[in-house]
Amino acid sequence: MPKKPTKEKKIKVIIFDNNGVLTTNDSEDGYNKVAEFLEVETHVLKPVWSGELAQALDEGKITCDDFLKNVMSMVGAEKDLDDFRSFYLGRYVQKHEVRDFAKRIGNDFEIALLTNFGDGFHEFNKRWKLEEIFEEDKIFLSCDMKMRKPNDDIFLSALESLGRKPEEAVFIDDNHDNIDTAGRLGMATILFESLEQVEKDLQNILQYDYA
Repeated sequence: MPKKPTKEKKIKVIIFDNNGVLTTNDSEDGYNKVAEFLEVETHVLKPVWSGELAQALDEGKITCDDFLKNVMSMVGAEKDLDDFRSFYLGRYVQKHEVRDFAKRIGNDFEIALLTNFGDGFHEFNKRWKLEEIFEEDKIFLSCDMKMRKPNDDIFLSALESLGRKPEEAVFIDDNHDNIDTAGRLGMATILFESLEQVEKDLQNILQYDYA
């Protein structure tokens, strides 16, 4: 169930996650596809792909190319880096129905994006064109901020930039840890499972017919 703000608190901004909400994530897109490309076992790849290297990438401590090179080294794969990069940048498919939903919400509410992502985001965004949904100064990337979810600081920094208090925000994410932090800080939260569920939960929180 979503966490609802108390009645006297008015929601002013709705903050979306990216992977798993507006686009597919690694689980949906399939670790096995990356493993197949690298010709390694999925159980070997997964802890490397989603472990400390990924955290360093998200925090802007390493580049996308550094990440891909280190992944190959750690799993014992030998692929051309340019080929691997092209494969990587072709992943994470847009969820068009969720994008349309966010655009619709943006007609009546302030909306923002808060995502864990490395410097490859800008290449991905040539396809996604998220600036068609969110204003440029309302797109918050972990690699630029040098901090990542689920830590408190990235949420508080984004809210400060938006000029909003936690109780004035709804946060939508598919990750339980991220949702837990946002809720603990005082934000209303929705754990993304499906668009239909998010629509119902958000309407319940806002007490507003945005359809």
